[in-house]
Amino acid sequence: MRFLMTLAYWEGAILFGGLFCVVLWKLMTGGISLSYLLDGDVRDPDSATGFSTTASPGRTQALMVTLFVAGYYLLQVIHNPKELPEMPALMVAALGGSHALYLGGKARAMLKSR
Repeated sequence: MRFLMTLAYWEGAILFGGLFCVVLWKLMTGGISLSYLLDGDVRDPDSATGFSTTASPGRTQALMVTLFVAGYYLLQVIHNPKELPEMPALMVAALGGSHALYLGGKARAMLKSR
């Protein structure tokens, strides 16, 4: 049984390590572009497509809150790798609220100027 647990651990580590390396390689070589990561679309009747791209504060705050929560969770896992940590309800609510604000702003931007 111990052998199977060790084997599963190393298989998981190799899988996630390999995925991490592939994504990192694609980021470094330009296969995955981050140029418009924080930009959003808004309705623009003057544009040929009907939309234009602009900086999105909603995307920025959603990304920052998500990275903060993910970092907190990662630190908790590093602190106690034997079990999955319990997330504070306030942090889950903040993450959900952040994404709700982002989606609300996205809906507002898409419906504006109709």
